[in-house]
Amino acid sequence: MDWVVSKEINADDRLPRTIWVDVEDLFDYAAANPRPSGIQRLAFAIYCVLHERLGPRVQFVRHEPSATSFRIVPWQAVSALFDDLVSPQQQEAERLLNAVRRLLAGPPLIGRAFSRQNMAGAVRRLPPRVSTQLIRFGVLQPVAWRALRDLGRALIDARRGAGAAPQDLPAAADGLSTAEVPPLPPAPAAPASGADVAAFAARARPQDVVLVLGAPWFHRDYGGLLAAVRARHGIRVALLLYDLIPLRRPEWCDKRLVRQFASWFAGTIPQCDDLFAISRASAEDVALYARQHGLRLPGPVRPIPIGTGFSPLATEPVPVEAPAEEADLALLPEPGSYVLFVSTVEARKNHVLLFRVWRQLLDDLPADRVPTLVFAGRVGWLVADLMQQLENANYLDGKIVLVRDPTDAELRALYAGCLFTVFPSLFEGWGLPVTESLALGRPCVISSCTSLPEAGGSLARYFDPEDTADAYRAIRSVIEDQAGLAAWTERVRREFQPVGWEATATAILDGIAEPAR
Repeated sequence: MDWVVSKEINADDRLPRTIWVDVEDLFDYAAANPRPSGIQRLAFAIYCVLHERLGPRVQFVRHEPSATSFRIVPWQAVSALFDDLVSPQQQEAERLLNAVRRLLAGPPLIGRAFSRQNMAGAVRRLPPRVSTQLIRFGVLQPVAWRALRDLGRALIDARRGAGAAPQDLPAAADGLSTAEVPPLPPAPAAPASGADVAAFAARARPQDVVLVLGAPWFHRDYGGLLAAVRARHGIRVALLLYDLIPLRRPEWCDKRLVRQFASWFAGTIPQCDDLFAISRASAEDVALYARQHGLRLPGPVRPIPIGTGFSPLATEPVPVEAPAEEADLALLPEPGSYVLFVSTVEARKNHVLLFRVWRQLLDDLPADRVPTLVFAGRVGWLVADLMQQLENANYLDGKIVLVRDPTDAELRALYAGCLFTVFPSLFEGWGLPVTESLALGRPCVISSCTSLPEAGGSLARYFDPEDTADAYRAIRSVIEDQAGLAAWTERVRREFQPVGWEATATAILDGIAEPAR
């Protein structure tokens, strides 16, 4: 993937001789997931700028199999891995796999019917490497269904025998952010070249920096790895923090993630020399948590500016009539008829608030004056009650639409056709859907908590996400004032200033060049 980087930026002589960027989490994530989440996209955007700006002074590393040192991997391997994750073929494969997964929720005969009727035509559109695996999935999934069914029954029987009810079984999760996914199973160890491990040991020098920008909290004893490298080579460590949701709001997380993240945080922070955060709110959260738990920080946590979007499409507004040939338009609502909420469907994102608001709107206004509400994203965890309520209410007779797992093209089409966007989240580290909406020329009505006012600034309108009445007032006022919405939309298109990923990388490099010590 190509990124526009200013050629006028030159490497700063204050920087260390080598910056070693840990990309192990990207390889682990790609081994278990078909598409990148926001964290992987954000980190890769910064990787691209660093590679373009500093050349060989930036080296990319993975953990050696013993997890006590690093081994060098070429930039080409990192770039190719990410490009594969975001390729159109991969998105199509994920769409088909998600369809199969949903069908597997029904009787096994449905899954077999899908394989017979749809798989053959679908795989012809995919590269051989993808289609082969998809065919294997189609052949094996009836067997897997029966095994999963039998396993579920056995688990329920076992839990009942231990005095637990079936609903106590952990729910499945989807998506990825600090608070969205339980600990991933370890990926199979990739073959390690002794030369790559030796090259790191030979080239690492005191005051070099290990830069950690991704999601390393899934690695056991990450602090031990950093301690070994620091002791052996005298290297400094710089870490980017996203949020502390598992520690500050554990009720929204899988309990395994809460335990693992707490252990990772306590073991890793003492090994860091420089700390960055993706917002002022997150930086303040880290400082507060450290004070409350007697954890010594190396210095102030530096908030950094976050790039606006992940592709050139996210840097210019889109008109309502924008074409979207790549999207499956038959599955999308009519342009100009809906309000859009882009997010994984999970408890923290507060979809249930909008469900209540839209029910109230339909009670108070004629149905033809209430726009459709579109939820666009994966269905994650802790939302079984919400999904059942939507089903029971027939999705408010069609006034709520769920677009599962939209492709990038479908998301662009959804942004292009919406009246405005909403984002009622209860807790965020930053708020990329907010800046993405504004960059594409769409006004936002959003939560007033945590980092979201930083993302929305003066161009967004706010409500208390804990107050249904306040959210109702804010959203209804926009729906009923069409002239005001048109003027607001024009103001967003005129005044929003996108932030380039060069600014994000520069803030990190400035922090590394001027250590907190």
